[in-house]
Amino acid sequence: MTDKRMHKIPGHNDVKWDDKNSDKFRGDVKETGIGFMGYDYDSAEEQFKVFLHYDQLYYWKYGEVSKLGKGFVDGEFWGTKCPKCGDKFFPPRVNCWNLDCNLAIAPWTELKQEGVVHTFTIAGWSGKSSLKRLPFVLAYVVVDGCNTAIANELRGIDPWDAEFGMPVKVVWKPQEERQGTVTDWWFEPADGWKAGPMNPEKERMKELCQPVIEWVKTMK
Repeated sequence: MTDKRMHKIPGHNDVKWDDKNSDKFRGDVKETGIGFMGYDYDSAEEQFKVFLHYDQLYYWKYGEVSKLGKGFVDGEFWGTKCPKCGDKFFPPRVNCWNLDCNLAIAPWTELKQEGVVHTFTIAGWSGKSSLKRLPFVLAYVVVDGCNTAIANELRGIDPWDAEFGMPVKVVWKPQEERQGTVTDWWFEPADGWKAGPMNPEKERMKELCQPVIEWVKTMK
């Protein structure tokens, strides 16, 4: 088994703050909850880092999957694909999880920005940043035939019309608003998709959504 890495990983204690960075990330922070403050990409080392503020400054490195975060900024989906069994992973996995593949390194592959809903739930409560979008659908979607699913909001639909197996597409924030995180994009129904007819289960979900819809209308 090889120990070759997909990407170089600099030391984990390499944070260096200068006056410029201090002004940008430690300055007048007005966010009372969690807030993304920006990102940094080292093209030489292919390392992507996200900064966020939650009472104090934090950051996390994407490490060996830095191509994922940089791809979000660029409007691209990058997964990995095992050269032995062909399984595709999104979010990416550095090594194949198929035990027969003996942790084979899974190289990068660009994915189509489409998928199908594996499962979903309707959110009646959320964090502060998304309260006014309630009730919304949180869907686990299998992107481009991958062997894993990723969760994100499914918008552009009445919550009770969400369906298992429905085709979806990816919709992006404007590039200048992207931070290299999963909040840079969301799912919407694929072009041409039409919801199925109302049935008892959809009627039940619609009834449960009504108090939330009325509550959101009272927000300022």
